Amino acid sequence: MNRILLTALMVLGMAGSASAQSIPKWELYGGYSEDLAGAGIPGQRQLPTNGAQVEFARVITNYVRITSQFNAQFADHVVNIAPPPPPGGEHVNSKELIGLFGPEGTYRSLKRFDIFGHFLVGLAYGRDNQFPKIPTATYTTWAYAIGGGVDLKLGRRVSARLLGFDWITTHFPVNSPEAQDNWRLTGGFVFHLGK
Repeated sequence: MNRILLTALMVLGMAGSASAQSIPKWELYGGYSEDLAGAGIPGQRQLPTNGAQVEFARVITNYVRITSQFNAQFADHVVNIAPPPPPGGEHVNSKELIGLFGPEGTYRSLKRFDIFGHFLVGLAYGRDNQFPKIPTATYTTWAYAIGGGVDLKLGRRVSARLLGFDWITTHFPVNSPEAQDNWRLTGGFVFHLGK
């Protein structure tokens, strides 16, 4: 009985060390992001914003990592909102910066793909400048995101993020006490660092 137990412990130990060797210690992501902003604001439809996203993750196990992400989104639109705006429409120029942090579950056992899902919490900064409405409005509030994605393994050190998606909730006071719910889609490259 002791031999069976000792053999089982050795097999588990070797499997754990082999698993630890096959995953990186750190992962760095960078890529493009598109955010549909403005949901929940009366009289406005969601407007697409373009931006960039960077993530830095510490891999804990084959199935868990802790990630931090920074996202910058920019928009410049001419919108038509009732009552009729001045000739040329109403000009909306906006910027949103989001920093989020939290746990991420990963599944790495597929041959060509890694799948992940997360719940992240952090802060969002927003700036809106509408013409002819002045002055510029700026806000900072808390935010959270629920999402996931799929990475395609290109090699031992790099993967391509085919799709990342998040449902992001912010609490800017523009229509308080209602929150703003936005979709964000991302794509780019993941670099696997360390052993």
